[in-house]
Amino acid sequence: MRVVDLYAGMGGISWGFSQEGFHVTGLDINPLSPNIFELNGIGEVIVTDLRAYQIQSIVPQVREEPLVLVGGPSCRPWSNVNRRRHLFGPAHPDYVLMIKFLNAVTVLRPEVFLLENVLPVASDSGFRKKITSLKRHYWVEEIRVRYSEYGAPTSRVRFFAVGFRRGKRVNHARSFLRKLDEERRRSQPRTAGDALADYVRLGYGEVPDHHWPNFRTIDRYEDKYRSNRYGWYRLDPEKPAPSFGNVMKTYTLPPWAGNGHGVPLRVISVREAMALMGFDRTFRFPEGASMKTRYQMVADAVSPVFSRIAARAIREILEEEM
Repeated sequence: MRVVDLYAGMGGISWGFSQEGFHVTGLDINPLSPNIFELNGIGEVIVTDLRAYQIQSIVPQVREEPLVLVGGPSCRPWSNVNRRRHLFGPAHPDYVLMIKFLNAVTVLRPEVFLLENVLPVASDSGFRKKITSLKRHYWVEEIRVRYSEYGAPTSRVRFFAVGFRRGKRVNHARSFLRKLDEERRRSQPRTAGDALADYVRLGYGEVPDHHWPNFRTIDRYEDKYRSNRYGWYRLDPEKPAPSFGNVMKTYTLPPWAGNGHGVPLRVISVREAMALMGFDRTFRFPEGASMKTRYQMVADAVSPVFSRIAARAIREILEEEM
Protein backbone atom coordinates (compact mmCIF):
# COMPACT_ATOMS: atom_id res chain seq x y z
CA MET A 1 0.00 0.00 0.00
CA ARG A 2 1.24 3.46 -0.90
CA VAL A 3 1.24 6.65 1.12
CA VAL A 4 1.87 10.18 -0.10
CA ASP A 5 2.87 12.56 2.69
CA LEU A 6 2.45 16.22 1.83
CA TYR A 7 4.67 18.51 3.94
CA ALA A 8 6.67 15.47 5.02
CA GLY A 9 9.24 17.35 7.14
CA MET A 10 11.41 14.97 9.18
CA GLY A 11 8.91 12.14 8.76
CA GLY A 12 6.90 12.09 11.97
CA ILE A 13 3.83 10.86 10.10
CA SER A 14 5.68 8.90 7.43
CA TRP A 15 7.80 6.92 9.87
CA GLY A 16 4.70 5.41 11.48
CA PHE A 17 3.30 4.37 8.11
CA SER A 18 6.60 2.93 6.91
CA GLN A 19 6.81 0.84 10.09
CA GLU A 20 3.38 -0.58 9.28
CA GLY A 21 4.42 -1.70 5.80
CA PHE A 22 3.30 1.25 3.65
CA HIS A 23 5.48 2.42 0.77
CA VAL A 24 6.03 6.12 1.46
CA THR A 25 6.59 9.03 -0.91
CA GLY A 26 6.94 12.42 0.74
CA LEU A 27 6.79 15.93 -0.66
CA ASP A 28 8.41 18.86 1.13
CA ILE A 29 10.09 22.18 0.45
CA ASN A 30 12.97 21.39 2.82
CA PRO A 31 16.02 20.04 0.91
CA LEU A 32 17.04 18.12 4.05
CA SER A 33 13.95 15.89 4.00
CA PRO A 34 15.16 13.41 1.32
CA ASN A 35 18.35 12.74 3.29
CA ILE A 36 16.40 12.23 6.52
CA PHE A 37 14.05 9.75 4.83
CA GLU A 38 16.90 7.84 3.20
CA LEU A 39 19.03 7.75 6.35
CA ASN A 40 16.17 6.40 8.46
CA GLY A 41 14.75 4.00 5.87
CA ILE A 42 11.38 5.75 5.59
CA GLY A 43 11.02 6.14 1.83
CA GLU A 44 11.65 8.83 -0.77
CA VAL A 45 10.95 12.58 -0.82
CA ILE A 46 10.34 14.89 -3.75
CA VAL A 47 11.55 18.41 -2.96
CA THR A 48 8.91 20.89 -4.10
CA ASP A 49 7.06 24.00 -2.98
CA LEU A 50 3.40 23.08 -3.10
CA ARG A 51 2.47 26.77 -2.93
CA ALA A 52 3.94 27.22 -6.40
CA TYR A 53 2.54 24.13 -8.15
CA GLN A 54 -0.76 22.41 -8.67
CA ILE A 55 -0.80 18.93 -7.18
CA GLN A 56 -1.55 17.48 -10.64
CA SER A 57 1.93 18.49 -11.82
CA ILE A 58 3.56 16.56 -8.97
CA VAL A 59 1.52 13.36 -9.16
CA PRO A 60 3.20 11.89 -12.30
CA GLN A 61 6.52 11.91 -10.41
CA VAL A 62 4.91 9.74 -7.74
CA ARG A 63 4.28 7.13 -10.44
CA GLU A 64 0.94 5.87 -9.22
CA GLU A 65 -2.18 7.10 -7.49
CA PRO A 66 -1.71 7.07 -3.72
CA LEU A 67 -3.85 4.84 -1.60
CA VAL A 68 -3.49 7.06 1.48
CA LEU A 69 -2.83 10.81 1.59
CA VAL A 70 -1.43 12.25 4.83
CA GLY A 71 0.03 15.55 5.90
CA GLY A 72 0.43 18.29 8.44
CA PRO A 73 0.36 21.70 6.70
CA SER A 74 2.08 24.64 8.40
CA CYS A 75 0.30 25.73 11.58
CA ARG A 76 1.66 29.28 11.45
CA PRO A 77 -1.56 30.85 10.06
CA TRP A 78 -3.27 30.01 13.37
CA SER A 79 -0.52 31.02 15.82
CA ASN A 80 -1.10 33.81 18.35
CA VAL A 81 2.12 35.47 17.22
CA ASN A 82 0.75 35.89 13.71
CA ARG A 83 -2.58 37.08 15.08
CA ARG A 84 -0.73 39.99 16.67
CA ARG A 85 0.99 40.68 13.37
CA HIS A 86 -2.33 40.69 11.50
CA LEU A 87 -1.20 37.69 9.46
CA PHE A 88 -3.71 35.35 11.01
CA GLY A 89 -5.72 32.79 9.01
CA PRO A 90 -6.20 33.50 5.29
CA ALA A 91 -3.93 36.58 5.48
CA HIS A 92 -0.91 34.37 6.17
CA PRO A 93 1.04 33.13 3.09
CA ASP A 94 1.08 29.58 4.49
CA TYR A 95 -2.72 29.41 4.73
CA VAL A 96 -2.89 28.08 1.17
CA LEU A 97 -1.00 24.94 2.26
CA MET A 98 -3.98 23.65 4.22
CA ILE A 99 -6.29 24.42 1.27
CA LYS A 100 -3.83 22.67 -1.07
CA PHE A 101 -4.01 19.51 1.03
CA LEU A 102 -7.81 19.41 0.88
CA ASN A 103 -7.74 20.15 -2.86
CA ALA A 104 -5.28 17.26 -3.27
CA VAL A 105 -7.87 14.92 -1.77
CA THR A 106 -10.30 15.94 -4.51
CA VAL A 107 -7.69 15.56 -7.25
CA LEU A 108 -5.96 12.36 -6.12
CA ARG A 109 -9.05 10.60 -4.72
CA PRO A 110 -7.14 8.50 -2.17
CA GLU A 111 -8.85 5.71 -0.31
CA VAL A 112 -8.00 7.48 2.96
CA PHE A 113 -6.77 10.90 3.98
CA LEU A 114 -5.36 11.99 7.34
CA LEU A 115 -4.79 15.68 8.11
CA GLU A 116 -2.96 16.96 11.23
CA ASN A 117 -2.84 20.50 12.58
CA VAL A 118 -3.36 22.74 15.59
CA LEU A 119 -6.78 22.92 17.25
CA PRO A 120 -7.95 26.29 15.77
CA VAL A 121 -8.01 24.74 12.29
CA ALA A 122 -11.18 22.87 13.24
CA SER A 123 -13.16 26.13 13.38
CA ASP A 124 -11.52 27.82 10.38
CA SER A 125 -14.18 28.81 7.84
CA GLY A 126 -12.05 27.77 4.85
CA PHE A 127 -11.41 24.36 6.36
CA ARG A 128 -15.08 23.88 7.26
CA LYS A 129 -16.19 24.71 3.71
CA LYS A 130 -13.70 22.30 2.14
CA ILE A 131 -14.33 19.45 4.56
CA THR A 132 -18.10 19.79 4.06
CA SER A 133 -17.58 19.41 0.33
CA LEU A 134 -15.43 16.30 0.82
CA LYS A 135 -18.15 14.65 2.88
CA ARG A 136 -20.06 13.98 -0.33
CA HIS A 137 -17.46 11.36 -1.18
CA TYR A 138 -15.83 10.49 2.16
CA TRP A 139 -16.80 9.34 5.59
CA VAL A 140 -15.12 12.05 7.68
CA GLU A 141 -14.43 12.21 11.41
CA GLU A 142 -12.50 14.76 13.46
CA ILE A 143 -10.63 14.10 16.69
CA ARG A 144 -8.59 15.96 19.30
CA VAL A 145 -5.50 13.88 20.14
CA ARG A 146 -3.28 14.19 23.20
CA TYR A 147 -0.15 12.24 22.32
CA SER A 148 0.56 11.16 25.91
CA GLU A 149 -2.73 9.25 25.95
CA TYR A 150 -1.27 6.98 23.24
CA GLY A 151 2.02 6.29 24.99
CA ALA A 152 4.17 9.23 23.88
CA PRO A 153 6.22 11.20 26.43
CA THR A 154 4.63 14.52 25.39
CA SER A 155 1.21 15.88 26.28
CA ARG A 156 1.00 17.93 23.08
CA VAL A 157 -2.56 18.16 21.74
CA ARG A 158 -3.33 18.21 18.03
CA PHE A 159 -6.35 18.12 15.72
CA PHE A 160 -6.78 15.30 13.18
CA ALA A 161 -9.32 14.87 10.41
CA VAL A 162 -9.64 11.43 8.80
CA GLY A 163 -11.64 10.48 5.74
CA PHE A 164 -12.42 7.08 4.18
CA ARG A 165 -13.81 6.95 0.68
CA ARG A 166 -17.50 6.08 0.63
CA GLY A 167 -17.88 2.76 -1.11
CA LYS A 168 -19.87 0.65 1.28
CA ARG A 169 -22.40 1.41 3.96
CA VAL A 170 -19.90 0.94 6.76
CA ASN A 171 -18.51 4.22 8.09
CA HIS A 172 -14.84 3.28 8.27
CA ALA A 173 -13.93 6.66 9.74
CA ARG A 174 -15.87 5.71 12.86
CA SER A 175 -14.14 2.32 12.86
CA PHE A 176 -10.84 4.20 12.81
CA LEU A 177 -11.86 6.22 15.88
CA ARG A 178 -12.92 3.04 17.68
CA LYS A 179 -9.53 1.48 17.02
CA LEU A 180 -7.79 4.59 18.33
CA ASP A 181 -9.93 4.51 21.45
CA GLU A 182 -9.05 0.86 22.05
CA GLU A 183 -5.36 1.69 21.75
CA ARG A 184 -5.72 4.71 24.02
CA ARG A 185 -7.29 2.54 26.72
CA ARG A 186 -4.33 0.11 26.54
CA SER A 187 -1.60 2.77 26.51
CA GLN A 188 0.37 4.16 29.42
CA PRO A 189 2.00 7.58 29.06
CA ARG A 190 5.75 7.81 29.39
CA THR A 191 7.23 10.55 31.54
CA ALA A 192 9.87 13.10 30.55
CA GLY A 193 12.20 11.54 33.12
CA ASP A 194 11.82 8.14 31.52
CA ALA A 195 12.33 9.47 27.99
CA LEU A 196 15.48 11.42 28.90
CA ALA A 197 17.08 8.98 31.33
CA ASP A 198 19.50 7.54 28.75
CA TYR A 199 20.72 10.92 27.52
CA VAL A 200 20.62 13.59 30.19
CA ARG A 201 23.98 12.71 31.77
CA LEU A 202 25.81 12.06 28.52
CA GLY A 203 28.29 14.64 27.28
CA TYR A 204 27.80 16.83 24.25
CA GLY A 205 27.85 14.72 21.07
CA GLU A 206 28.31 11.37 22.80
CA VAL A 207 25.39 10.01 20.76
CA PRO A 208 24.03 11.31 17.43
CA ASP A 209 22.15 14.63 17.70
CA HIS A 210 22.94 15.06 21.40
CA HIS A 211 23.81 18.70 20.77
CA TRP A 212 22.58 21.88 22.42
CA PRO A 213 23.41 25.60 22.15
CA ASN A 214 25.58 27.28 24.77
CA PHE A 215 23.22 30.02 25.95
CA ARG A 216 25.12 32.45 28.17
CA THR A 217 21.94 34.02 29.57
CA ILE A 218 20.24 30.78 30.57
CA ASP A 219 20.53 31.52 34.30
CA ARG A 220 18.62 34.80 33.99
CA TYR A 221 15.19 33.28 33.44
CA GLU A 222 14.44 31.37 36.62
CA ASP A 223 11.16 33.30 36.96
CA LYS A 224 10.04 32.00 33.58
CA TYR A 225 11.01 28.42 34.36
CA ARG A 226 8.97 28.62 37.54
CA SER A 227 5.93 30.07 35.73
CA ASN A 228 6.00 27.41 32.97
CA ARG A 229 5.27 30.03 30.38
CA TYR A 230 5.01 28.31 26.97
CA GLY A 231 8.41 26.95 25.99
CA TRP A 232 10.20 28.12 29.16
CA TYR A 233 10.05 24.90 31.13
CA ARG A 234 12.09 22.95 33.58
CA LEU A 235 10.56 19.59 32.73
CA ASP A 236 8.88 17.56 35.46
CA PRO A 237 10.46 14.08 35.50
CA GLU A 238 7.18 12.54 36.73
CA LYS A 239 4.99 13.86 33.89
CA PRO A 240 4.97 13.81 30.09
CA ALA A 241 6.62 16.90 28.62
CA PRO A 242 4.30 19.78 27.71
CA SER A 243 4.26 21.00 24.12
CA PHE A 244 7.39 22.98 23.23
CA GLY A 245 8.60 24.93 20.22
CA ASN A 246 12.03 25.57 18.74
CA VAL A 247 14.42 25.27 21.69
CA MET A 248 16.69 27.85 20.04
CA LYS A 249 13.98 30.44 20.70
CA THR A 250 12.66 29.45 24.13
CA TYR A 251 14.52 27.56 26.84
CA THR A 252 13.26 24.07 27.74
CA LEU A 253 15.43 22.47 30.41
CA PRO A 254 15.92 18.82 31.37
CA PRO A 255 14.34 17.98 34.75
CA TRP A 256 17.65 17.85 36.65
CA ALA A 257 19.56 20.65 34.90
CA GLY A 258 21.50 22.88 37.29
CA ASN A 259 19.91 21.34 40.38
CA GLY A 260 22.92 19.55 41.81
CA HIS A 261 22.28 16.23 40.07
CA GLY A 262 25.36 16.27 37.89
CA VAL A 263 23.56 17.82 34.92
CA PRO A 264 24.76 21.27 33.85
CA LEU A 265 22.32 24.14 33.45
CA ARG A 266 21.43 23.75 29.78
CA VAL A 267 18.49 23.32 27.44
CA ILE A 268 17.40 19.93 26.16
CA SER A 269 19.49 18.63 23.28
CA VAL A 270 18.15 17.88 19.80
CA ARG A 271 18.35 14.18 20.73
CA GLU A 272 16.32 14.78 23.88
CA ALA A 273 13.73 16.83 22.00
CA MET A 274 13.37 13.92 19.57
CA ALA A 275 12.97 11.48 22.46
CA LEU A 276 10.24 13.61 24.03
CA MET A 277 8.29 13.58 20.75
CA GLY A 278 8.62 9.78 20.66
CA PHE A 279 11.27 9.25 17.98
CA ASP A 280 13.17 5.98 18.24
CA ARG A 281 16.74 6.12 19.61
CA THR A 282 18.03 5.01 16.18
CA PHE A 283 16.36 7.92 14.37
CA ARG A 284 18.87 10.61 13.44
CA PHE A 285 19.52 13.64 11.30
CA PRO A 286 22.15 13.73 8.52
CA GLU A 287 25.53 15.13 9.52
CA GLY A 288 25.89 18.84 8.91
CA ALA A 289 22.25 19.77 9.57
CA SER A 290 22.16 23.00 11.54
CA MET A 291 21.01 22.93 15.14
CA LYS A 292 18.29 25.51 14.47
CA THR A 293 16.88 23.43 11.60
CA ARG A 294 16.89 20.23 13.61
CA TYR A 295 15.13 21.81 16.58
CA GLN A 296 12.52 23.38 14.29
CA MET A 297 11.82 20.15 12.44
CA VAL A 298 11.31 18.32 15.73
CA ALA A 299 8.97 21.08 16.95
CA ASP A 300 6.91 20.78 13.75
CA ALA A 301 6.73 16.98 13.76
CA VAL A 302 3.82 14.68 14.49
CA SER A 303 4.65 12.20 17.24
CA PRO A 304 5.67 8.95 15.49
CA VAL A 305 4.19 7.05 18.45
CA PHE A 306 0.73 8.22 17.44
CA SER A 307 1.35 8.06 13.68
CA ARG A 308 2.21 4.36 13.90
CA ILE A 309 -1.01 3.66 15.83
CA ALA A 310 -3.00 5.59 13.22
CA ALA A 311 -1.21 3.76 10.39
CA ARG A 312 -1.95 0.37 11.94
CA ALA A 313 -5.62 1.21 12.29
CA ILE A 314 -5.83 2.36 8.66
CA ARG A 315 -3.97 -0.72 7.41
CA GLU A 316 -6.28 -3.07 9.31
CA ILE A 317 -9.38 -1.38 7.90
CA LEU A 318 -8.05 -1.41 4.33
CA GLU A 319 -6.99 -5.05 4.59
CA GLU A 320 -10.48 -6.01 5.75
CA GLU A 321 -11.80 -4.48 2.50
CA MET A 322 -9.41 -6.39 0.21
